[in-house]
This record gives sequence, structure tokens and C-alpha cells, in this order.
Amino acid sequence: MALDPWFSTYDSTCQIALEIAEKIQQRNQYERNGENTTKVQMQASMPFPRS
Repeated sequence: MALDPWFSTYDSTCQIALEIAEKIQQRNQYERNGENTTKVQMQASMPFPRS
């Protein structure tokens, strides 16, 4: 029985959402410590690899 492609898309979307949440937490930690947040801010804004 073949899997529905929706499940694959859903899993991918969940993974991206988790990665974005981690980057936001990292950015917030940097802000609390007074560190530069530019790099992690860009990573959270652009989670997809550029092709």
C-alpha cells in the first residue's frame, strides 16, 4: 500500500516549523546575552536553502 503524499508534505512542514522555532529560541538567547543576532535572524527568516 502506497503512502499518501500528504503525509510526506506534512512531515516536511513539521520539520521546518521545528527548525524555525529552534532558531527563534537561539535568537532570543543571543538577545538576552547581548550578542549579535543577525546571522541567526536571517536563518530563521530564510529556512529554505537557496538554489
